[in-house]
Amino acid sequence: MMRKLITILLTAALIGSTTLAASAAQIDTAETSAQVDAAIVAADYAEVGGTLEPEETLPTAYNSAEHGYTTPVRQQQYNTCWAYSSTAALESFFLKNNRQAFHLSTMHMNYWGTARNNGKGWQRTYSDAGYPYVAMGYLTSFGCIDNTLFDESKTVEDFHAASNLYPYQAADSVIYLDGDDPDTIKTAIYQYGGVIGNFHYNGSYLKRDAYYCDLPGLTTAQLNGHAIEIVGWDDNYEVGNFVSGHQPSSPGAWVCKNSWGASWGDNGYFRISYEDLYLFDSRFGPSYSISSASPIDANTKIQQNESFGATYEFDYIQQARPNQSKMTYANVFDFSDGYHNIDKVVFESTSEGSKYSVYYMPVDANGAPVVTPDQWTLLAQGTIEHQGYTSAKVYGFDAPKTKGAIGVTIEKNGKTDIEIGVDEWLTVGGKYLFKPESEYGQSYLIGYSASAMDIMTFYQTKLDDTVGGTFVIKALCTNDEKVGDVDRDGEFTVMDITLTQRYFAHLRQLNEEQLRFADIDNNGTVEILDTTQMQRRLAHTG
Repeated sequence: MMRKLITILLTAALIGSTTLAASAAQIDTAETSAQVDAAIVAADYAEVGGTLEPEETLPTAYNSAEHGYTTPVRQQQYNTCWAYSSTAALESFFLKNNRQAFHLSTMHMNYWGTARNNGKGWQRTYSDAGYPYVAMGYLTSFGCIDNTLFDESKTVEDFHAASNLYPYQAADSVIYLDGDDPDTIKTAIYQYGGVIGNFHYNGSYLKRDAYYCDLPGLTTAQLNGHAIEIVGWDDNYEVGNFVSGHQPSSPGAWVCKNSWGASWGDNGYFRISYEDLYLFDSRFGPSYSISSASPIDANTKIQQNESFGATYEFDYIQQARPNQSKMTYANVFDFSDGYHNIDKVVFESTSEGSKYSVYYMPVDANGAPVVTPDQWTLLAQGTIEHQGYTSAKVYGFDAPKTKGAIGVTIEKNGKTDIEIGVDEWLTVGGKYLFKPESEYGQSYLIGYSASAMDIMTFYQTKLDDTVGGTFVIKALCTNDEKVGDVDRDGEFTVMDITLTQRYFAHLRQLNEEQLRFADIDNNGTVEILDTTQMQRRLAHTG
């Protein structure tokens, strides 16, 4: 079998090969196994990202900050620019879409992106550099929380103890962008508030608040990656603003929000030339925007079999059977906990332009999805409009309160692909970079063989891989009963908070059912913290 060309996270099919490449991503060059001190680790990522068409004529200059679509500049802790830039972009998205914006916790994301107590997950410590996919995995698999709930003073021990923190919202649509197309970046900023981008930083190329690096030929190991939120542009930004002797040939620059404090640059902002050699370099991973997010609370749950997001594309079918026109990927979930009202199905794929159909599938006696389409229920269908995370809206489907599967069929549309995201192991320099929590009975291939094939079996029998992976298919589900609805009128309002406060003041008794619904964090005891969580949740959804 042929090993894939040096890639780390998302990858395309090996050109000219119809054999299966080795499983997952392995970095085996001397350059990328060298010590890297950058805050964004550069590696030989596969180049991904699509283009966007502007809905109207774009202005020659635009700045989201001038329209109130940015939050105050912050001072990053450790090597966490990747966390600060991604939360800044999500904050901009909220403001752009008239939602209440908060300072989102970056430290919670940072600790989340470290190895779990079971040894699985991202094999980094909280002070290490990060990767774009850590942030995307966090925002789509967990969500985001208010910084007041988990600020920079918190420790990793606090993180492991804070199991009852509910996220505010979770990203359900993420667009990988083509950094070689300026109009695509501008359109994303104009529509969503900001773009997460990465570049090589060297202070020698900075003149107060203007940056342009023209040093060619830097190897991957020489790149000093830094992530920022790009919030605007100026087509007429003069070349004379840049360092003498290192000036671009033409005017124009991106407006960037940094995370080095408001005293740096232009009140924490700076400009980087359109011609910078390393901005949007694919070795830093994709540039992306968050284009949709959904509220998460005690009445909402993300049904998912992985909690890290995509680290790779499952392109093995494409390699082995290049003429196969479609494939169905399915995840089995247990809906018996009451979270069975399916609102959205989210999946990751770089097969832009391909058709997709989302189904509910019953499972057989062995717990595998049934393979007969007549027994499936169509939930949504459409075209994968962008590379990244796609959110498919489902209207009015209640899954049976038992085990069932959510399947995504991806079908070629011309020369498009049939790939889906998967969280697979990653290695660098012979050491694990990421370890999945994959198990048998979670993800299945339908259409590869006569029966549904567990992908753990596929990995082991086809790729000699016992670590495997899990498909990135998530179902955003709600509960029949509203947690927090203390007065049991079917709605969660300020009256429910008042009732709970009166209970603590010994002015009102609550019966057993009411106490159960007042127990927001579901720890078996109604406490003052439950009231605080109620207030924050009502503020978030109000």
